[in-house]
Amino acid sequence: MKRNRYIIPLLTASILLVGCDDQIMKWGQPKDENAVTSADIPLAVKEAIANYDNIKTYAAQYTPNIIVGLGCGASLYADNYNDVYQTLANDNFQMLTPGNALKMDAVMKSNGDLDFTRIDAMIDAMPGDMHLYGHNFIWYQQQQQTYLKSLIAPTMVITGGGDIANILTNGTFDSDLSSWSGWGNSSTHTWKANGGPDGSGCAELMNPSDANEYSAQFVQDLKNSLEVGKTYIFRFKAKGSVAGVIQFAVQNSSTYAGEGYKSVNITTDWNTYEISYTCTKEDMNRMCINFGKVAGTYLVDDVQFGEKIPDKMTNLLAGDASDFEGGTAGGWSSWGSGKASQEITAGAGKDGSYGVVLTNTGDGNAWDAQFAYTFSSTLDKTKSYIIQFWAKSSTNAGSLQFQYQNGTSYGSQGGYNSFTVGTEWAQYEYTFTPGYDDVDRIILNFGKVGGTYYIDNIKFGPAIVQSDATIAKKYIPLRYTRATRSTSSITYTLKTPEEKRTALLGAMDNWIKGVAEHLSEKKVVPYGYDVINEPITDGTNKVRGVDEGAFGGSTTDEDDKVTYDSAPTESTTDGLSLNWGTNRFYWGYYVKDYAVQAFQKARKYLPAETKLFVNDYNLETSPTKLAALIKFVKQIDTDNGSPIVDGIGTEVHFDLSAATDDKTANESLISTLKTKVDAMFKTLATTGKFIRVTELDVALGTSSPSSAQYECQAECYRMIFRSYLDHIPSAQQSGITIWTLSDNDKEHTNWLKGDVPNVFDSSYKRKWSYKGVCDGIANEDLGLKFAGEDYKVYYEKNNVSGTVSE
Repeated sequence: MKRNRYIIPLLTASILLVGCDDQIMKWGQPKDENAVTSADIPLAVKEAIANYDNIKTYAAQYTPNIIVGLGCGASLYADNYNDVYQTLANDNFQMLTPGNALKMDAVMKSNGDLDFTRIDAMIDAMPGDMHLYGHNFIWYQQQQQTYLKSLIAPTMVITGGGDIANILTNGTFDSDLSSWSGWGNSSTHTWKANGGPDGSGCAELMNPSDANEYSAQFVQDLKNSLEVGKTYIFRFKAKGSVAGVIQFAVQNSSTYAGEGYKSVNITTDWNTYEISYTCTKEDMNRMCINFGKVAGTYLVDDVQFGEKIPDKMTNLLAGDASDFEGGTAGGWSSWGSGKASQEITAGAGKDGSYGVVLTNTGDGNAWDAQFAYTFSSTLDKTKSYIIQFWAKSSTNAGSLQFQYQNGTSYGSQGGYNSFTVGTEWAQYEYTFTPGYDDVDRIILNFGKVGGTYYIDNIKFGPAIVQSDATIAKKYIPLRYTRATRSTSSITYTLKTPEEKRTALLGAMDNWIKGVAEHLSEKKVVPYGYDVINEPITDGTNKVRGVDEGAFGGSTTDEDDKVTYDSAPTESTTDGLSLNWGTNRFYWGYYVKDYAVQAFQKARKYLPAETKLFVNDYNLETSPTKLAALIKFVKQIDTDNGSPIVDGIGTEVHFDLSAATDDKTANESLISTLKTKVDAMFKTLATTGKFIRVTELDVALGTSSPSSAQYECQAECYRMIFRSYLDHIPSAQQSGITIWTLSDNDKEHTNWLKGDVPNVFDSSYKRKWSYKGVCDGIANEDLGLKFAGEDYKVYYEKNNVSGTVSE
C-alpha cells in the first residue's frame, strides 16, 4: 500500500511564488516518507480558478447534449465593450440570447414597420459556430403598444369644423358663462351680449388693478385630468380696453399645483392667439385664463383647448383622383349592368367646384354599378386604411357601399360597408384592414338605389399612427377675419371584436413572419425561440389577458404611487383607453387563442429545427404557478390538434440576500433552495418537453459581499447545474443560459442594479462563481486537478477576480 505523504513548508506562507528561484518554497522530507514533488502541492482557490478552461470546453467534454448560453446586451457584444466582452462571450458560451434587441418594441416602429439594425449588429459580429436563441415573440411587456392600439382603436368621427379636439364646454359664450367661474383681485367676469367679433356673445373680464397674472383668474374645471406627455393647444380670440396680458395655465383644482404659465400680449383689436402646452404633471384638471397683470377690461371669445386633430391618413390619391379639380377622373372609372354612368362636372363638387356625378337608373344589387380605383401595387394586408369622401344624393334614401378586391382575379373581396346618403353634403368614412396579400382595388358601389350621386374630395390611404410627440409650436397672434366660427366635437365608431381579432392576427403574422424571414436572409437558424413569454400571473396563477381580470402588470411613479393594469374601457364618446402601462399589450384580451396562433405562425415561418418554447419565471418557488404553466402548454397542444410546443423555459433568478459569513447557515440556505429546484425539474421532466433554464443569475442583495457570500453564490451556481443534469432526462435536456456576462454596471442599469449576480466581476475577471459553473457541469471539483507545477501559469494569467480568497 502506498504510504501517505506529509508536506511540511520550510518557509512561511507569506513568501510569494514569484520571481527568482530562491523565492520558491522548499519542502522537507520526513524520514521514511516518500519524496515530495510539485504535483503534490495543492493550489489555492484563486490559483486553481486561473487554470480552469473555458466554460464551453467543459460543456463539450462533460455534457455534449446541452448548450450553455449567455443572455447579453446586443450593443455591448457588437461593440465589444471594454475590448473584452465579445472575446469572453465567444470563448465561454455556445449560444447567445439578446436581452432586448429581438423584442417587439426594439424592432417594430409605431407604424408597424420592422427595423433590425440593433440585432443585425450583433449577428454580424457572431462567429459561425455561435447559436442564436430568440427572445421573444409575444410578451405582455415591451410590445409596440402605439401600433397595436391603432389597429383596434375606434374610428374618430369629427363633427363641425376646426382642428382642435376641444374638451371645453361653452367656449363660445353664445348665451351665458355656464361651466366657467372666476375670482381674485376684486375682478369680475360677466357675459356680454353681442360683444364677440362676429356680434355674438362673449366673456367680459375686468381687472381693476395691476398685480400678478394669476391674481385674477377665469377658469373651467375639466371632465378628466390631462394626460402626461400629451400636447394641447389653447386658442382664443381676445381684445383689451388697453394693451394688456393674458396668461394660460393649468392646475389641480384641489391642491392648486400648476404648470404651463405662458403669456401673450393682448392688443386693443380682436386677434386670435394660440399657445402650445405639453402636460408633465399628473392630475392637472383645471384650465385657467389669468388676467391679473394689467388693469383693464378684456373681451374673450371662442375659447378652445384640446389636442391638435392630426391628419388621419397618408392620402394615396393625388390630384384629380382626390378632388377632380382638373376636370378628369384621375384614374377612377365606372361600370355596371347597362344602367350606370359617370361624369366629372363643373359645379357638381362640394364647394361648387368639380365633382363626380354617378347615375344609377334603377334599383338592384349594390355591385351592379361600381366606381373604382386600381392601384399600381397591392395594399399591406396588416395595415389599417381609411376611405373618406363627401357625398350627397338625389334621394334621402340613397346608398353607397365601399368594397375592396383584387382588380385582376376579382378575388380577395372585403369591406362591404354601406352608407346611407341623403340630399345634403356629408362626409363619410370607413376604416378597415385588408387581411389579404393581393388587394389593389377600392370600389364605391352605387347600384342598390336608383338616383344620382355626387361625390367629391375622396381621400384614401394608410391610417397615420399618432405618437405622443409634442407639437413644438409657439403662440402666433393671427389677425382676426370675420368668418363663421367653428369648433369640433368628437365621437367614435367602435370596431367589432372580430375586426379587432383580424387586425391583431394580421399584425402578429407580419411580426413573426418578418423576423423569421430576416433571420433567414442573415443565414441564421435559431436554436430556439421564446414564442410566448411569461403568460402566467403571480399569486393568482391565471393566464394574462385571457382569464377575467388577469393582467398582473403595474406601474410605480416617482411618488411611489402604484397603478395596476386593468380591463380596457371603450365608448362612442371617449374612445379606447387600454388602461395598461407603457408598451404593455395583453394579446389574450382581444385574441383568446393568441398562444396557439403564435405557435402556429412561428412553426410556419421558422426553420423546422428551431425549438419553440413557452417561458416563465418563479416556477421553482411556486408549484401552483408551475402547474398553471404546464396546463397552459397542454392547452396550446390541444388547440393545435397535435403537440406543437417543443419546450418549456424556466427563468431562475435566485436571491441569496440571506447569505452571511456563517458557512453552515449558507449551506442550509442552498440546501433549502435545492429542494425547491429539484422538485421543479422533476415536475418539468414529466411533460416530456425539452427543458431549458433560460435566464440564470444569483443575486446577493449587495454590491460588496464578503468572501463567504461569494462562495455561497458559487455553490448556488453549481447546485442549479447539478440539479438540472440530475433530474432532466438527457433526451429532454436543452441547457442553461446565464443571464448577463458580468457585474459591470453597464450590464445592470435596469436589471439587478447595484448587485453582483454573475460569474465575471465588474472588470471581467473570473469570480468564485465561474468555478461553481464549471464544477457543476463536470460534477467534480476541477480545481483538484491543478497542483504546484501550475502556479507560474496562475501568475501569468491575471484572469481571476480579487474577490476570490487565496
